[in-house]
Amino acid sequence: MKRMIAVTLILSLCFTILTGCNDNEEIETDDAAVRAAIIEEFNTISKIPRESGHERAISTYLRSWAKENGFEVIRDSSNNVIINKPATVGYEKVPTTILQCNMDSKIIAADGFAFDPLNDPIQTVVSEDIMRAEGTSLGADSGIGVATALYVLENSQKHGPIRVIFTAGGESSMMGAEKLNTKHLDGAYLINLGWESDRGIGVGSGGTAAYNMKHEIEWVPPQNAIPYLLSISGLVGGDADEAIGNGGANAIKTIGEVLASAQGKGILFELGSFNGGISRDTIPDAATALIIINESDQRKMQNVVDDAMDVFQDAYGDVEKEYVFTYQEAPMPDKVVSFEDNGSIISFIYGVINGVQSMSKSYEDVVESASNLGMVSTATGNFLAQISAASNSDVGLYKITIAHETISGMSSLEYTYDEGVPRWPDHTDSVLYTSMQEIFSNLYDDEISGDIVHHELECGWFARKNPRLQIVSIGPRIDNGNTPGETLILDTVTKPAKLILAFLEQANLKQ
Repeated sequence: MKRMIAVTLILSLCFTILTGCNDNEEIETDDAAVRAAIIEEFNTISKIPRESGHERAISTYLRSWAKENGFEVIRDSSNNVIINKPATVGYEKVPTTILQCNMDSKIIAADGFAFDPLNDPIQTVVSEDIMRAEGTSLGADSGIGVATALYVLENSQKHGPIRVIFTAGGESSMMGAEKLNTKHLDGAYLINLGWESDRGIGVGSGGTAAYNMKHEIEWVPPQNAIPYLLSISGLVGGDADEAIGNGGANAIKTIGEVLASAQGKGILFELGSFNGGISRDTIPDAATALIIINESDQRKMQNVVDDAMDVFQDAYGDVEKEYVFTYQEAPMPDKVVSFEDNGSIISFIYGVINGVQSMSKSYEDVVESASNLGMVSTATGNFLAQISAASNSDVGLYKITIAHETISGMSSLEYTYDEGVPRWPDHTDSVLYTSMQEIFSNLYDDEISGDIVHHELECGWFARKNPRLQIVSIGPRIDNGNTPGETLILDTVTKPAKLILAFLEQANLKQ
């Protein structure tokens, strides 16, 4: 009898080994199939040029895909595509879950690589455990989100009503999210698929504002004798949304502070021009000012510049490695800014708040409020300035706005304010967020935390249009996003889809 039991156990063990029927291998097989399906769809999407502002082709593909698969679909006047899937039996009373991702992309080509974003497909390359693109960014932040949403539509088996919204203009203007009809946001849960980390769940983002300042300049003939060009270039700069907390310098403020110091030491220079930066949303990496001084002030001005260079190196030398600071004689201009206007311009540049204003108390290493003096120019004959601001706090954004309004008034500048993208308030006590945490823990035996970003996201518009929506953002791990070095970590691709499918199946238990 014992012999027969032993033989039976051995045969059973052998059968298990040969057939591979253990839980771990089942999970691996499932993951491989899910990943293959999502990547296949992503490769199809990557062949369709979908530059921001030119989404007609990708929206046509998504509408056709929905019709071919038997789903109700509409395309609105903004090129947004909305796909609906009805609830399965037993889930009819579950509130609607909305999946959302922008469909467009902003593809960045490497220097010297020929790429036409309006006509050329992305050439994806798989190398070991990563995917990249040949010579360009990958477009994975939107593309993988779109592919994941389509996979969920096809493969969800137990769920309440599902609505998938693919928005246009997500990589630039966010016009699709802004113009989306509020009726499409009638639901309880919204899962955005644009997050770029598998180690966190997005739960909030900053609101933004834009400021324009203008001053009509009175130009007069120069009275001083010696023109000098003061400039700084080669700073790190970067997108203000992403780089504002990295400790780099602002070229406009740097030159403005040198000139303010000179005025404070009694040097009555004349201003021939002041130009720097390219847009409010970019930290300026270069700026120049043409000044005209008297011969008697040459030594004093040189000392001011030398001191400023030393101070700059002490303050920013750990971050700014490639900058060039110059102060050299230049051609004499035909006209200069009047004495009064000179004072207004320098006072404004010196006094306007710039950079990080506060850090989040709830989220580690996250900027709460910041402002960026992104561009100044006298090239049009008038003084122009552009500034952006973002904050995860309504009070923080209000304080920045009041500060800009005040310094503009004190410096005799005309001032206009434009509200940007609304803030997405974080609600870490929501059913959606806590469910996602629990599901992640059960699937991966690991913890995942809530994260916020300082810059704006489309979710801000959705939160404003339907304040009752519970919103989170999830995604796979994407490194060096929106650069030619962008990489998608392949073993994280399945996580968003599996989280969503598990949430949909459990949603009836939350009622």
